[in-house]
Amino acid sequence: MSYSLSFTQTLFLVLYVADKIQQGMFEFISTQQISDDLNIPPSSAGSILRRLNRAGLIETREGAAGGVRLAVAPENVTLLDLFHAIEQERPLFQTQFQMSVTGTKPTRAQVVVRDILNGAEQAMKDHFSTVTVKDMMEAINK
Repeated sequence: MSYSLSFTQTLFLVLYVADKIQQGMFEFISTQQISDDLNIPPSSAGSILRRLNRAGLIETREGAAGGVRLAVAPENVTLLDLFHAIEQERPLFQTQFQMSVTGTKPTRAQVVVRDILNGAEQAMKDHFSTVTVKDMMEAINK
């Protein structure tokens, strides 16, 4: 009934990659380094990176100097972009279930609860759409 830990890990991963590239420390950062430095299991880091790659948010390069880097400038990547890449339209709240009791009040109750929960989730997504990776990097580097 909640989003996965992967979304939170994604935020740290993307900030880490963007920062290291911005500092000129790397052209591409290895998955192993990301996993080690952020304490994200290699399988989890790989899964996150595959989803980000499918969404076109990172690019990868094979070989000794390979790894990953952002494919989109930090100012053009919103938290909502990252969220969609990782959570893939999975809802935060499960609102589709059948109650044993029937009638007008139970039906209205289901509608009211669903609308409130969906509204809360939409407000979160609306906020995510206003925050970029660049915004987060600027807040960190104050």
